[in-house]
Amino acid sequence: MDESIRESLAGFDAVWQRVAGLDSTPERTPDRQRADPLEDHLAHFIHEETCAAVWAAALAQLFGGEARTVLLRQAADARRHLKRLRAEYFIAAGVPAGGNQDCRDISGKLASLRTVYLQARDRAADYEEQAERAPSPELREMFAAFAGDEARHAREARRLILASFQ
Repeated sequence: MDESIRESLAGFDAVWQRVAGLDSTPERTPDRQRADPLEDHLAHFIHEETCAAVWAAALAQLFGGEARTVLLRQAADARRHLKRLRAEYFIAAGVPAGGNQDCRDISGKLASLRTVYLQARDRAADYEEQAERAPSPELREMFAAFAGDEARHAREARRLILASFQ
């Protein structure tokens, strides 16, 4: 195949996806043809916080006393994070971001609480990393604050697990 034909066909697949209605990605202006890494990070955190809110609220129904209070507070924090992340995603992408309800089922109190601990610990590290790379002071501040919240959530979940073995 000659080079001019190859060049002519280079964008055909993307065009065909749009024409056939198979492309569900939002339209982008010419200056935004490539995905923005910030959008990818925000979408990742939106998914993570959605799952954190779902898990913490569901676990709160399984536990009583202090554990219930801690988990309800964590669910509220996750929903607060989610609202801000969705706003920042809209600012960055120009389209609203949905939450992803694809969160694993809860199976056993302690196993689920361990999952909450591990996920909060990982989210804290992810937020800390993103705070260092954020393109603006506002996003650095937001990511750093969320990292602190998630680190606290991990400590609280760990404390609840340890208390279960006493």
